[in-house]
Amino acid sequence: MNRRSVAMGVLAVALLATLAPHAVGAGVQRTNVVTADDWPADSMLDMGAIYCPGGELEWLDPVTPVCPGSGRIHLRNVVGYGCYEASNNGSPEPRFSGVGMFKVNGNLRADYSGRVWGTWMVVPSEDCDPLDLIDPPVYWKGVWQGPRSVFCTSGGCSWIGSLKLVGKGHGGELQGLHFKGRETVTTFTPLPIPWELIGVCGDPSVPCGPEGVITGVIKE
Repeated sequence: MNRRSVAMGVLAVALLATLAPHAVGAGVQRTNVVTADDWPADSMLDMGAIYCPGGELEWLDPVTPVCPGSGRIHLRNVVGYGCYEASNNGSPEPRFSGVGMFKVNGNLRADYSGRVWGTWMVVPSEDCDPLDLIDPPVYWKGVWQGPRSVFCTSGGCSWIGSLKLVGKGHGGELQGLHFKGRETVTTFTPLPIPWELIGVCGDPSVPCGPEGVITGVIKE
């Protein structure tokens, strides 16, 4: 299985998940949502701190830090943004579409797998302008956490994060809403970077598309 097959498989599983029934309690409205989380080439806003606990960090290249002693790598307060496009049963879901920001922390092993966690925010809008993330009047905000695992074949390695997200809506029509879901993030470099930076979009031999796919439920 090559890298592109891994990514397309993740997307297919996420789309099938929307067909699963969700129980609806009395007086509670639930909306199934599938969201593409696409990172632009300039998505990294702050590289935060990347270091070796008890050792000296070295770089093999711009996306491959190593710790010759322990092998462990810690990430703290790495910040990026993504473009979010949400749908419900094939119809656009504007309440969860727009621009989002994520803060990443991680305790990684020498193979760059390990526990990752952080916070997330999504600002509903018609485009993906990171300036909308500054003091928005209406937004989602929450936390995320989960494992990052590595999978290697003859075609190379991929790192897949299986993340749980929970959050709440703030302001406007989002006030009082709750969100719960899962995101699968697929990257092909030791440090997660946008796919556009490792190939030319349009070439079928390299991945290009949303790095993350979120399946979740908006509860009113």
